[in-house]
Amino acid sequence: MPVHYDPNIIQTHAEALYAQAKGLVVRGGLAGFAVGALVGYAVGGNNAGPTLAVVGGILLAIIGVAMARSRAFALQLQAQSALCSVAIEANTRRAADAAVAAARPAEVAQLSQVG
Repeated sequence: MPVHYDPNIIQTHAEALYAQAKGLVVRGGLAGFAVGALVGYAVGGNNAGPTLAVVGGILLAIIGVAMARSRAFALQLQAQSALCSVAIEANTRRAADAAVAAARPAEVAQLSQVG
């Protein structure tokens, strides 16, 4: 089965990458908070456990969001690169079609002069 170029597939892929990047930051923050809260509560024991759980949760949530943002940026950059390729192809096709259309009247004129 021959493969044909379809810019809609690339557009859909770019949209999926953006959605994945958006969800990644939220999940990174929630996971960081959960791990930090568990570690903080385990380290704090009975007396300081809830306080350390909140502090640990907040600290690891900040770290989780920071790490997720860098990964999300990489996904957004990948999406933009794919969209840029689609735009380049569209512009190149438009320019090539214009060049072919401009060359055709000259060929037709040459043929009509000969005949």
